[in-house]
Amino acid sequence: MLRTSIASCFAILIAMPALAGTNFTAKLAEPVSESTEFIANKAIWSCEGETCAAELRRKTPTVRSCKKVAQEIGKLAAFSSERDELGAEDLAACNTAAKD
Repeated sequence: MLRTSIASCFAILIAMPALAGTNFTAKLAEPVSESTEFIANKAIWSCEGETCAAELRRKTPTVRSCKKVAQEIGKLAAFSSERDELGAEDLAACNTAAKD
């Protein structure tokens, strides 16, 4: 029984990093005038100045996730995670969905 409990705890500890989110940042083309929050990609984004941030359950930025943010807040100058950033072509595709 003790071995089973230890094995269960070990399995949970191994799985925890997989459940953790990745920090994403959206740099705005135009800064917000006051602190703003919105929901996109099943996350709460917090914006201040020209930067919005959220924790998402994915590792890399995609045009699709970028578009969801742009639809809510407007044109983006950059969209990145801790690991990667959208290139210029993908960012241009993202901004086609930007809120006016």
